[in-house]
Amino acid sequence: MRTALLDELLTDASQRRPGSPAIRAAGRTVTYGELDLAANRVATALTDMGVGPGDRVALYLEKGHEAVTALYGIMRTGAAYVPLDPTAPPSRASLIARNCEIAALVGDAERVDRLLQVDGTHVDRGITCGTGAVPKGFEAWEEVQRASPAPLRRTGVDTDLAYILYTSGSTGVPKGVMISHRNALSFVAWAYTAFQLRPHDVLSNHAPLHFDLSTFDLFGAARAGATCTIVPRTTALFPRELARWISTEELTVWYSAPSALSLLVRYGALDDTTLRSLRLVLFAGEVFPNKYLRAVMELAPHARFYNLFGPTETNVCSYYEVPAPPQLADPPIPIGQACGETECFIVDESGQRVDEENVEGELVVRGPLVAQGYWGETDQGVTGFVEPGTYRTGDIVHWATVGDARVLRFVGRRDHMVKTRGYRVELGEIEHVLNAHEGVEEAAAVAVPDELLGNKVVACCVMRGIGDVESVRAFCRDRLPLYMVPAAYFLRSALPRHSNGKVDRVELALEVTASLTASGEHLTSLPEQ
Repeated sequence: MRTALLDELLTDASQRRPGSPAIRAAGRTVTYGELDLAANRVATALTDMGVGPGDRVALYLEKGHEAVTALYGIMRTGAAYVPLDPTAPPSRASLIARNCEIAALVGDAERVDRLLQVDGTHVDRGITCGTGAVPKGFEAWEEVQRASPAPLRRTGVDTDLAYILYTSGSTGVPKGVMISHRNALSFVAWAYTAFQLRPHDVLSNHAPLHFDLSTFDLFGAARAGATCTIVPRTTALFPRELARWISTEELTVWYSAPSALSLLVRYGALDDTTLRSLRLVLFAGEVFPNKYLRAVMELAPHARFYNLFGPTETNVCSYYEVPAPPQLADPPIPIGQACGETECFIVDESGQRVDEENVEGELVVRGPLVAQGYWGETDQGVTGFVEPGTYRTGDIVHWATVGDARVLRFVGRRDHMVKTRGYRVELGEIEHVLNAHEGVEEAAAVAVPDELLGNKVVACCVMRGIGDVESVRAFCRDRLPLYMVPAAYFLRSALPRHSNGKVDRVELALEVTASLTASGEHLTSLPEQ
C-alpha cells in the first residue's frame, strides 16, 4: 500500500476492513467504516468554517473516540492538528495556541470555555464536545455528527504538515516540532514492517496525544487494520487497575515509557498470566532500569522486547531488540541501530565524524524521519536542524559491538552533563548506579550550582524500605569515582513527572535548590508538593 498523506491510512483501512474494530475506548468500539464517516463529518464542518490547507487546528480533548475522529478530520481539511495537553493549565494551552496561530479549536466545552477566558486567546470557530454552552462561531459535536458524511475532495502533498507536537524548550518556552505527512508515514511504514503488525493485533494507546509515542499506536494500527485500545487516564494512574486492564483487553502490542512498566512491576501485582497475550513490548523515552526490565521480561518470556530511541524531532531513529533479561550489574541496554532509511552517526565537538568504538560524541540523525523544524523558528541551524533532513540530537552516544552487531550506546544528554570538582559528569551514569541499589525504587540525579564545586550533584531517591540513605551512599562509593558520588541525598515518596510520564527534572532541581538553600543540610527529606 502506497499513500502520500497520513489520513489516507484511515481511508484505506475503511475500504479494506470497514467492519473491523478501529478504536476501543470507555467500553465502546468504533469500526474503521464508522471512524471514516465520522472523520468526514468533522472535515466538512471545519471546511465550512473556513479551515483549509496550511492551517493549524488545536485539539483540546481527553483521549477517546472524539479525539481520534477529530485528528483525522482535521488532516482531511489539509490542516495540521496540534494536540494540547488536556491536563495542562489553560495559560499554557493558550500560549501554544497563540504561538502556532490556530485557525480553529476542537475541544470539550469546559476546557474550551476556560481557554477562551485567558487574555490574548482569540479563537472564534471550532467544535465543542460534551455539555456546556457552545461559544459563538463554534458547533456542537452532536450537530456535526448528524451532517452528511460525504468525503471532501482531498488535495495535498507529502511535505505538508500533518501535526505539530510541542515539547519543553530549554528557555522555558515550548517549541512546536513540525511533522510532515512524509515524516509520519516513513515511521509508520518502518514500524509496520519491523514489528509485523497485522489485523488481529490489539495495540495499546498509553501515551497522551501530545506525546510522540502515541503516533505509533494510532497510525500503526490503521496501517495494519488492527485495533487501537485507549488506556483510560485514570486507569493508567493505578498499576493494579492497569494490570487488570491489560489482561482484559488481551493486548498483543504494548508501547510506553519505561516508567509505566516499572510501576506495573512494582505495584501491579503481576503474575505469569497478566501479560499472557502480549507478543511485543516496546518502550522508549527513558533509560529502563535493569532490575525492572528483567522483572517484566521474566513475567512475559513469550514476548519480544524492543528499546526504541529518538527525540520528538525524529520520532524513533534507532531500535534494539533485547535478547535476554539483563543482569543487575549490566550496563544499560543499547539504543541499537538506525531505523529503515534513517542514518545515525556520531560527530565530535568540531563536527567531525567519529567511527571508533567507545569514543563519545553527539548523535546526528539524517533521513525521512527528521522533522521539518520548529514552528516559527527562522534560523533552524541554531536549533539542531543543521540542514533539511538532518538533526543534531544533543544526545551523547558511542559505538560498541554487542554480540555480532555494531550498535549505539546512550551515554547521556549534552544538557545533562555537568562539571563538578573540575570533572565532566554525566548524570545518567549516576542514576544507573542509584537504580541498581535494591532499596531504591527509582532515582534521579540533579545538579545545583555550588560556589566551591561548580555544581553539586544531588541524588533524589524513592526508597522501598530496604536499606537507608547511608547504605545508598556507601553503594555509590563502591561503584563510582569519588568525584561522581552525590554530595547530598534527598528522599521522596515519588518523583515529579510530566504528563508523558517522564521525570520532571526542572521541577526536581528547583525543589532541591530551594531545600538546600533553606536548610544548608547535606541530608534531608524533601517536603511533598
